[in-house]
Amino acid sequence: MKKHLLGLILLLFSAFTANKATAQSVPNFNTSLNINCLTVKGEAGGKYTWDSCATVEWFLNIPGTNTYTSIFKGRFLNTTIKAGTYNLCAKLVNTCTKFDTVICKSITIKACNCTLESSFTYTVDCKKVKFLAKSNLTGTTYTWNFGDNSDAKGTDPTHTYLKEGIYKVCLTAIWKDSTGSACTTTVCKEINVTCGKPCELKGDFTFGSGRNGEMRFLASSNTGFYYTWNFGDGTTAKGKDPIHKFTKAGVYTVCVTIVDKLEKCKITICKKVEIGNPCKLTGNFTFKQVNDSTFSFLASASTTSTYLWNWGDGTTSTGKDPRKIYSKPGTYTVCVKIYSITSKCFIYVCKKIEVKAAINKTPCVWPSNITIGYSNTCNKYFFELTNLSNVDSCITYSLGLYNMKTGKLEPLASVRTASATIADTGSYAIIGKYMNKCTGCDTQVYKIFKVTCTPTTTPCNWSKASFGYGNKCNIYTFEAANLGIAPCWKYQFKVGNSTGSTTLLPAGRVATYEFKSTGYYQVCAKFLDSCNKCDTWVCKTIYVDCTPCAATAGFTVDSVATNGRMYLKNTSTKSGSYLWSFGDSTFSKDKTPSHTYAASGVYTVCLTTYDSTGKCSSTYCYTVKVVKSRMKTSSNAVNTIEEKVYPNPAQSGFWIETGNTEYYEYQVFNLTGSMIRNGASNDKLWINTNDWAEGIYQIKVIHNNGELNTHSILVNKR
Repeated sequence: MKKHLLGLILLLFSAFTANKATAQSVPNFNTSLNINCLTVKGEAGGKYTWDSCATVEWFLNIPGTNTYTSIFKGRFLNTTIKAGTYNLCAKLVNTCTKFDTVICKSITIKACNCTLESSFTYTVDCKKVKFLAKSNLTGTTYTWNFGDNSDAKGTDPTHTYLKEGIYKVCLTAIWKDSTGSACTTTVCKEINVTCGKPCELKGDFTFGSGRNGEMRFLASSNTGFYYTWNFGDGTTAKGKDPIHKFTKAGVYTVCVTIVDKLEKCKITICKKVEIGNPCKLTGNFTFKQVNDSTFSFLASASTTSTYLWNWGDGTTSTGKDPRKIYSKPGTYTVCVKIYSITSKCFIYVCKKIEVKAAINKTPCVWPSNITIGYSNTCNKYFFELTNLSNVDSCITYSLGLYNMKTGKLEPLASVRTASATIADTGSYAIIGKYMNKCTGCDTQVYKIFKVTCTPTTTPCNWSKASFGYGNKCNIYTFEAANLGIAPCWKYQFKVGNSTGSTTLLPAGRVATYEFKSTGYYQVCAKFLDSCNKCDTWVCKTIYVDCTPCAATAGFTVDSVATNGRMYLKNTSTKSGSYLWSFGDSTFSKDKTPSHTYAASGVYTVCLTTYDSTGKCSSTYCYTVKVVKSRMKTSSNAVNTIEEKVYPNPAQSGFWIETGNTEYYEYQVFNLTGSMIRNGASNDKLWINTNDWAEGIYQIKVIHNNGELNTHSILVNKR
């Protein structure tokens, strides 16, 4: 039995945080929102949003998922969002200032619980038009836009246009629902403002069958001259009496557009045309109700065919004999599209079924994102329902496992989470029930999954077989769990892509692989116990979203003179712009700058290069020691304490290590010169950078003896 299985694709949000050049303060970028029923309006503000280098894009995320959907581009957001709770994020990229950041806010959209039927009528008297608004609710206010950059308020305004023409008039009705929330709806019509005679064009068309399955059409009108046809199957024609042959059976909406000779008047007439079966294909289906919410189906056809099912609840599947579980009671129209492989044509067969699950007396409004998640190790599964207890203390849960092979339902637990060890392979459905004990209503959700793994009968225990991974852009390092010592245990990784090809990595518990392009990949680790002669594979799907930047930073230090002057040679490639940090809180944007240090010391020189688009960068750092000439009588010490700041570049943080236990203070500055962190210690110190933007930072270390050392460090999270 073929089953339709749903898969989940996890998208990473790393694109929001990539290529950040500097850490910025909040006043540089902010957002404001206005939520009115299902309408959300927003504005992105701040000094970095106003110039021509700035772009703003808005994204929507369902909390608890890694999926972010782009819904709008531009500073001013104006869109409609269905009811629910979301994270609304605005991303600002300013290519001139290298500013790239994201602001997210949690919003709750509530649908207005009233329905307004609003429309309007109008009367044209030359250029003077009288309007009248209508609705089914009292207390409604109206705002008009007359389509000529003028507007008005009221139920029945009169407007005089300056010239004749076609205008799009829009009426916006504003009212309050039973909760007191403001609701709006807008209806628009195109009106013809004219002082001449009204258009009196009228028309119609007839049709009938001809030879070889052809259909003949004939249009008629009082003043029509041009005729354009749309046959509803993707084809068109011109003329008063075309002949058309439909290649497939079905019901088509055929329309003819008639235009008068002066091309001032136009009308369109549409009719439903039912076309019989052109290839004599016959088919049908039967169904059997297994329980209140589950049905089994069996389709048949006169020739070799394929089958596509539409279950009437927004879901589809394929196969000749599928089984369907409905999550809600009701009457559904089930249709199967039967496609003849030999005759290259299809027919539809539809029937209505009634799902007799218990209907709640008290209606409940359930969140749109309730679902069931699951994970497994071989045949051991763990299930989890969406947690609603933090929203409503009245909610209770239950879980059940349905065997689609035997038709048996096994209750698992009357809680939100449950586990099960499944003894047989095949298709199963995990069914979750949400119950509101305060209102007495409930709802069900389900998810179909396939069990393909049975427990191993070998003496090996694979419960701890797993692997982790980390990456630097597109270079990934994989490490398998250490299950034992040599010589019994062997390990090996393999990488597969969407085309089905597989790359076997060198044997070992740790392996490195460089991905050439972005996309989804399946990475598997093989665990082999040669002593017990058993093995297993553990696989994970990862998404690679980083490719190396075309720009490559590089330079050499030719020499450092005794006067503190440093001579550089820029060896970067494919770079469009440059940013130098000399380690003494000074910077340059020249391609090959010159620099003179004011004092002796050890300095970290970093060069960041950007590609021609300015959207990706590469950084190279080199440490130089500067010893300036001084008088013999000078008693000033040069770097008597040389602390270490590492690793460089840093990802999640870095260490400050002085090599002694003397008291010292530290200060951290970003490229704008703002101090973002300071403190003191007398020991090795870890500085966490998880909440820092990518870029170069200056660290000043002030020792108890007054000595000041400066370091530059690159924070790179890729």
